[in-house]
Amino acid sequence: MSWALKEFYQQRLKRERGNIWVKDWGGRLRIALAYPNTYTIGMSNLGLQSVYGILNQRRDVVCERVFLPAPEEEILLKKYNSPLLSYESQRPLKEFDLLIFSISFENDYLNVLKILHLADIPLRAKERDSSLPLIGAGGVATWLNPEPLAPFLDFFLIGEAEAFLDEFVDNYFKYADQEKDILLQNLAQSTPGVYVPSGYTPVYKNNGTLKEIVVKDSFPFPIVKRCLKDLHASAAHSQIITSETEFSQMFLIEIERGCFHGCRFCGAGYIYRPPRMRPLSSLLKAITAGLKFSSKIGLIGAAINDYPHLEKLIKFILDQEAVFSVSSLRADRLNKELLSALKKCHHKTITIAPEAGTQRLRNVINKGLSEDQILQAAILVSEFGFKTLKLYFIIGLPTETQTDLEGIVELIKKMKKVMLAVHQGRLCPHIHLSIASFVPKPFTPFQWHPMDSIESLKKKMKWLKNALKKEKEVSVTFDLPKWAYTQALLARGDRRTGDILYKAFKHGWQRAFKSSIINPDFFVLREREKEELFPWEIISHGLKREFLYEEYQLALKGRPSLPCPMKKCSWCGVCDET
Repeated sequence: MSWALKEFYQQRLKRERGNIWVKDWGGRLRIALAYPNTYTIGMSNLGLQSVYGILNQRRDVVCERVFLPAPEEEILLKKYNSPLLSYESQRPLKEFDLLIFSISFENDYLNVLKILHLADIPLRAKERDSSLPLIGAGGVATWLNPEPLAPFLDFFLIGEAEAFLDEFVDNYFKYADQEKDILLQNLAQSTPGVYVPSGYTPVYKNNGTLKEIVVKDSFPFPIVKRCLKDLHASAAHSQIITSETEFSQMFLIEIERGCFHGCRFCGAGYIYRPPRMRPLSSLLKAITAGLKFSSKIGLIGAAINDYPHLEKLIKFILDQEAVFSVSSLRADRLNKELLSALKKCHHKTITIAPEAGTQRLRNVINKGLSEDQILQAAILVSEFGFKTLKLYFIIGLPTETQTDLEGIVELIKKMKKVMLAVHQGRLCPHIHLSIASFVPKPFTPFQWHPMDSIESLKKKMKWLKNALKKEKEVSVTFDLPKWAYTQALLARGDRRTGDILYKAFKHGWQRAFKSSIINPDFFVLREREKEELFPWEIISHGLKREFLYEEYQLALKGRPSLPCPMKKCSWCGVCDET
C-alpha cells in the first residue's frame, strides 16, 4: 500500500475525537462495519456509531469502519491499484471475518454493490466461498424489506443491535470453524433475528405475484425482529466526533425511539412500536461524558418535543454552558420555553412538518395536526425572530386531489399573514418548503397503495412552483421523482429486484429498467390486493395485518385514528408479541 493512501486515512483519524478503537488483531474476531455512503454522511449516522461502540466494547472483537470512497479517496485507490481499505488499520476488506453493512436508506443499496466491487469481493452470495468474509447487513431499511439485497448478502440482522448483537457474536464464535452453509444455518437456528436468505425460496404465481415462501428444514419462519423493551442500557450516542460531518463536532444522543402519532406513511412509526423514551438519568450520564469532547449536543428522536422530560434535559445542558440542537419538532407541541432555549443556542431555523395542505388530507395520513395548530406554531416562531421556518410537505399522497395542492399554497399564504401581523408588516422568518414525493413503505397502512407516476409528480411540482413563485420570502425545493421511483422499487420489490439492482450497478438505472424481464412498474405503480402475500412478510414486527389494512381503509375514507397509547394493548398486535 502506498504512503499517500495510508496518509489519507491516518490524517482523517487524527481529526477525530472520542472512543477511537485501534486494536491488535491477534485472536480477535475481525469485523468491518460498512456504511454504504461517504464518510461525511456515514459518520452522521447514529446507528453506525452505536454498533461500532457495542462491538468494540468486546475484548474479543476488533471492529473497523468502511465507507463508500469520496472522489479524493477513489482517485488514490485507482492510482495505486488498491482495494478498498478499512479506516483504523488500512486493511483490505477480504482480510476480515465479517463485513456488515449498516443501511438506513434504500437508495444506498446500489452502494453496497459498489463497496463489494471495490473490495474485490464477488457480488452474489452464491459466488463466495468460506475463504471470504461473510457479508451481512442491518439497519432500518433492511428491516422493512431485505429482499432486493438477498442475492448479494449472506445474512441480515433484523432488529435493534443492543437487543442481540452480542448474542450473534457469541454464537458466531461457536460455529466459526464450520463450512459457510453450515455456519449460516447454525447462526439462523441459534440466534432469533438472523435471516439467511439461502434458507428460503420464493415461489411466484403466473401473474408475477408471490405465491409462497418455501422454507428449508429447521430455518425459522417468520424472522421476528429483535427489540429492546426499554432504552435504559442503550448506547445510542456518538462514539466519535469529527468536524467532517453534517453535524460538525456535535455529540449526538437518541432521547426517544419510535413515535406514537401513527402517521400512516411512516415506516419507522410502525416498526419501532411501541415507542420508548430513554430515562432522563441515563441521558444526563451520557451527555456528561459527551461534554468532554464537545459542547454541542444533538438531541435525536422522531419528535423531540414529545419527550416528557425535555424541559429538565434542556436545563441541564444549558447549565453546563453547552448548546443543543434538535432533529425534529411537532408543530402542536411548540412552546415559548423550548423556542427561547433554542434561541439561546443560536438556532436560526425551526423545522416542522405539516405534510399536507388540507385538513382532509392530513386526516387521511393521520398526521394529527390542525390548521390552527400550524398557524399558532408559525406565530411563535415569528415572535422569537427565527430567520427561517422550514416546512416539509409530501405530494402524491393517497386520495390527493388538485384541491389538496392548492391547500399547500393557501396554507402558506395564511402563515405569511399571521407572521406579518407579528412584525407589523415585515415578514420574519423566511419560509422554505421542502417537498418530497410519497413513497409507499412496507409495514405501513399504505403498503397496499400504488405510488404516483413520475409524470404526474412532475406536473404537480411544476404547478406548485408556478403557484408559489410570486410569493415573497418563500422558497421551495423538490426531490427528484425518478429517485423516489427507484426508492419505491427497492422498498417494495421482491428478490427478483436484485437482478435490476445488479444491472443498475453494471449499466446504470435507465438501462437496467429497460432490460429488466419484469417491468419495474409492477412493483411501484400497482395497487396490491388485500390478501396478496408480500415479500417483506418473511419478517415479523408483531403488527397485525388486519390492523394495517383497517388503517388503510380508514385512510381512504379520510378518517383519523387514535395515537398509540404507549402501554400494553391488543390494538396493533405488537404488545401481544412482547
